[in-house]
Amino acid sequence: MGARILGEEPPHNERNETAPDSIRTKAEIVEYLRASFVYLHKAAATFNDNNLVVPIPGTTGSWQRTRLGLSIDAIAHAYDHYGQIVEYLRMNGIVPPASR
Repeated sequence: MGARILGEEPPHNERNETAPDSIRTKAEIVEYLRASFVYLHKAAATFNDNNLVVPIPGTTGSWQRTRLGLSIDAIAHAYDHYGQIVEYLRMNGIVPPASR
């Protein structure tokens, strides 16, 4: 989503939430995740009053066509994954850190 906001190609040619096959270890996954948030912050730093709700060329959908819409989608999507992680932890008898 950061790449779409910036009008760039994804840095590792990501498509449909799929990371490159070369990312395998826990350390690589954590670094990849951190870098994705850095990239999204870079995209958010380009927001201004003149471009926040202007449709981005080549985007589809309704509210996801603008920088604001894509950034809201990215945040909401991260919370979806967080919820899945919480359920996974609870199903395995682990209390999530935020609930301790």
